[in-house]
Amino acid sequence: MTKFSSSVKILLAGSQPLILGGLKSLISHTPGMEICGEAPDPVALIQLAPVLNPDLIMIDRVFDGFFDEESLEEHNAFMAGYKVLIMSDFEKESIYKLHKLHISGFITTLETIEDLMNAIRTITSGGKYFSTKVVEVLIELSFKKSNPQKLLHDSLSDREMEIFRLVTQGKSTKAIADELCLSTHTVYTHRKNILKKLSCKNATDLINYAYSQGLMEKE
Repeated sequence: MTKFSSSVKILLAGSQPLILGGLKSLISHTPGMEICGEAPDPVALIQLAPVLNPDLIMIDRVFDGFFDEESLEEHNAFMAGYKVLIMSDFEKESIYKLHKLHISGFITTLETIEDLMNAIRTITSGGKYFSTKVVEVLIELSFKKSNPQKLLHDSLSDREMEIFRLVTQGKSTKAIADELCLSTHTVYTHRKNILKKLSCKNATDLINYAYSQGLMEKE
């Protein structure tokens, strides 16, 4: 069983009884750890923390709106004054968003008990702890956000995009040629290239593609 060299006071913050119950049982059976308080909602947490002065605050990601956008700035400022460990389900976008806050650690509910003990030990010793699964999510989403997937229509030239827009409006090759002052042969060549670049077979496919990408309004 994991032991701590000195007593670690933990303040639990969460609104999911099952998760809190498991943590309370685990902590109560670990020498050197004690629960100094429980906060069932954000207001209670903000009131209890300065009174109890915990060594660590453990906050469940699903905590009665604590991490909602409208209150995030205020609560982030509060967390800056404490050592905070966030526990989260494996919701990737939330993990990516919340790791940027004033926290000392982040662990998912998919980790082992030993991972949790390591997190508590590392944080209360002055370090930071982000579990393996959290780090994997951060690497994956950081790569995706820095290298967004290129859409098919991004490969169209300005002229091709212009013709593509007119085709989706139901205009014929001749009508497009007259509007743009081009030869029908030139418009035909552009249409052929557009179909190839967008992996479409005909004008109907182009219209469906435009709808799917939000490039035109449905009437």
